[in-house]
Amino acid sequence: MPTFTYKIRKNGQTLTGKVEAETVSTAAKELRQGGGIVLQIQATSDISATSSESGRTLPQFFISKTQIELSLRQLASLLKAGVPVLTALEAVGTQSSSALGKIYMRVAQKVRLGYSMKRSLQEEASCFGKVTIGLIDVGEANGTLDEMFLYAANLMERGRKIKSQIVQAFTYPAIVMVVAMGVSYFLVVHVLPKIMEFIVKQAKNIEMPLPTRMLMATNDFLWAYGVYLILVPVILVVMYVLARRNPDVCEKMDYAMLFIPLLGKAFREHSNTMWSQTLGALVKSGVDILVALELVEGVMSNKHYAAQIRIIREYVRQGGSLSKGIQYTTLAKFCPMCLSMVSVSERSGSVDTALLSVADYSEEQLSRRVAILGKLVEPVLFAFIGLIVGFIYFAFFLAMMATTHSAAG
Repeated sequence: MPTFTYKIRKNGQTLTGKVEAETVSTAAKELRQGGGIVLQIQATSDISATSSESGRTLPQFFISKTQIELSLRQLASLLKAGVPVLTALEAVGTQSSSALGKIYMRVAQKVRLGYSMKRSLQEEASCFGKVTIGLIDVGEANGTLDEMFLYAANLMERGRKIKSQIVQAFTYPAIVMVVAMGVSYFLVVHVLPKIMEFIVKQAKNIEMPLPTRMLMATNDFLWAYGVYLILVPVILVVMYVLARRNPDVCEKMDYAMLFIPLLGKAFREHSNTMWSQTLGALVKSGVDILVALELVEGVMSNKHYAAQIRIIREYVRQGGSLSKGIQYTTLAKFCPMCLSMVSVSERSGSVDTALLSVADYSEEQLSRRVAILGKLVEPVLFAFIGLIVGFIYFAFFLAMMATTHSAAG
């Protein structure tokens, strides 16, 4: 059984010593049962050899968040039922998919030899994310691992549902857009050349109406520059990806996205939901506010919001309040409700509750806005297709009418 050296504060005195326990969490719990406040605890086992034996970190990019969420719920259930940590990790590893199962086995191996849960997960399970690992670290320190596993799973579930909601809202419009592009391609490649062949023959003798001449010019333009029109979106995507590698440019681009007509408010509500929900959950679980802000900064996909969180963290680190930090950033404008609620809650000591309430409100607003956008995109795309088809046939029939009148005259 691993041996841990500890430093505790008990009865006004600082005591040091050694204790044997299965894990660092179990050792900390035993020390607290005696009325001590754990200041430091560290494994004395020589685990450097084990680190080299564990080999390379397994590829984790193909492990889905849903799998991780399910495994965290299983761990929470096993620990709540009184199953030891090592046994729970191995049991979940056996039941999980091949890649995730191996990760859990390696984590269990390191924990058995004295690694902390946090360090084991950082080295073997980076796919869990900084927030999840931070929550588990808190649970390991205060003996509430089961609660933190469940809390982390709930937080992941809520984030997944928000993203899924956005994806589902735009899936149908995206399908309609693909169909629209297919119809446009069919018209340009197969229908338009035949119509133009007829019009060109007739246009030698008569003057075609303006819509018909516009159609002819469009046809000539597409055949001359159509390849470049296809390359333009590809080039723009490549430029966008390269530009985001520069932190300053990336932040400015994300800031500009918050003001895009129709979509900008949805982006703001999504970011408001994510940062207030994550920060509220971390603070409620007992994570230090500075550590919590650092974790939130790392998980924000919008880099402008991440930069604002960094400003707040620096202000709090210097002794300022959270509400004052928010007031000095653009978050006060993008999320005014958060500023007012945090200001009030700081007096009553319920900042976590206020942040989670803001997250609920922002999520509700996001759902409404996404639903409205989903309903607006569909008719716009149908109208766009209708205009293309209508213009082509309108120009064609005008050409036929002009030809008929010329023949009759």
